[in-house]
Amino acid sequence: MQFLVVGQWQGSASSRAMRLGDGAQAIAADLPRAATTVVDVPAGAGDRLETAVARYTSVRAVADRVAEETGVASEPVLVVGGDGSSVLGASVLVRPDTAFVRIAGSSGYRSLNRAQPVAAETAVLRLLVDRPEDLFPDLPVLDPARVVLAGIRGVEDAEIAALDRVGITHLDVDAATPDAIAAAVGSTGAERVFVHVDLDVLDPAEVDGLLEPVPFGLDASGLVERIQAATRGRRLVGAALTGFAPVDPDRAVDDLGVILRAVGALTTASRTTDRG
Repeated sequence: MQFLVVGQWQGSASSRAMRLGDGAQAIAADLPRAATTVVDVPAGAGDRLETAVARYTSVRAVADRVAEETGVASEPVLVVGGDGSSVLGASVLVRPDTAFVRIAGSSGYRSLNRAQPVAAETAVLRLLVDRPEDLFPDLPVLDPARVVLAGIRGVEDAEIAALDRVGITHLDVDAATPDAIAAAVGSTGAERVFVHVDLDVLDPAEVDGLLEPVPFGLDASGLVERIQAATRGRRLVGAALTGFAPVDPDRAVDDLGVILRAVGALTTASRTTDRG
């Protein structure tokens, strides 16, 4: 597996968003150096350019760079963010025979409205499947019938209704058992899979470095089991792990055991093509 470290913070709405860059660097320190590439992130916040996405110019610049790197990769790629929209550029790996599985506590399906621009990570899934033509024009638009969203909790009714309208399969944290996830991915008919893990799917007791902690999430073992279920019997073409925002370096070390278990599960899945 090849690793792309993307310390993007501009897609987050949090006033503490710059911690996301520190989180990406902390994870990168434990990755194999020869297989790791660091993607440059603009220093500035960026401009929305009258679009529905806050800081659009910076988010798009990073997405283009990630797309360029993943497009020439000879192995499956793991994007290490950064905020949740760091995954956008890696969507070039998602072909018509590929399921896109988002394991996250948040839906990533906030509505897009030019009058009220939103942070990219809050609408990242909508940007992937149902965006205006002027946004990220060089990235593919994903088929919602091949998207599975698992692990959500505390999501607004309007977002759930929007997911239903477009036909995205979604499982809340209680319903997202390993068997349910495997069945949902199987129902897409896809032969390959891309997995996006946002660490907000974890319970705050598991990881301290979350910008928006919400109780009653998964534990570390539960997350690994769900990654394994999402990739069972299918080729993993790529993945992303986003949302690590440590308060300081010492506390980052305390969280890395959990995070590296998820990285390990994704790396193992990338090496295995025959899974029962």
